[in-house]
Amino acid sequence: MTGRPARAEATPADQPSPLPRDVAPDIAPDIARVRRKPDRARYDTAAVHAVLDSAPFCHVATVRRGRPVVLPMVHGRLGDTLVLHGSAAAGLFRDMRRASPVCVTATLFDGLVLGRSARTHSVNYRSVTVHGDATEVTEPDDVIIGLWALVEHIAPGRWEQVRQPVLDELRDTGLWQVPIEKASVKARSGSTIDPQPDLSWPVWAGHIPADQVFGLPVPAEDLPPVIDPAGRGVVLNPALGHVAW
Repeated sequence: MTGRPARAEATPADQPSPLPRDVAPDIAPDIARVRRKPDRARYDTAAVHAVLDSAPFCHVATVRRGRPVVLPMVHGRLGDTLVLHGSAAAGLFRDMRRASPVCVTATLFDGLVLGRSARTHSVNYRSVTVHGDATEVTEPDDVIIGLWALVEHIAPGRWEQVRQPVLDELRDTGLWQVPIEKASVKARSGSTIDPQPDLSWPVWAGHIPADQVFGLPVPAEDLPPVIDPAGRGVVLNPALGHVAW
């Protein structure tokens, strides 16, 4: 990624990386420990970052008047900090101002698993869960860095191409950060897990891989004539999926 705003070197963002399989898990905080099928869990930093960097958005849960609220939200990552973005008036951010703890999840759908019985149907996936307390980002320079991370997460290099935000726009923008400390990854891969008596059942069984594919760009109606309407110059984060152009 290029064109990083000033002061960004204080909180470097790592490049997306594949989910590793050969790193011993760290000791997970109790709140982040996976208890159902713990053999599918990972707690090392690289595994957590890999899923966050490959997810186009996340879901954020808070507690509002004693009840859970979960909403989708765009995110970015600056080193060991997760950045969340939305309207400054968003109810989710009001919850955070009331010191509500947050739980952030992001899931990648990797395919369907079709077993020989209804019970053994499943999905392949990679999912990350981050528990913590969100703090509001108010310093304009830090807000700029956070917005840079959000834009670059989706389209590397685009920050330098678009108009930079002005102070009035920053006042209407809600930006919060969550430390990536109490986190876990849970993943499933591979084929069916059918019991021995079902192996002779006369039906196809196996898994069907899935991936995210971005379709052809659709231009805005008022593009200047000097801009290629086909969007061939658009660059998306390859960790998010494949492009059709």
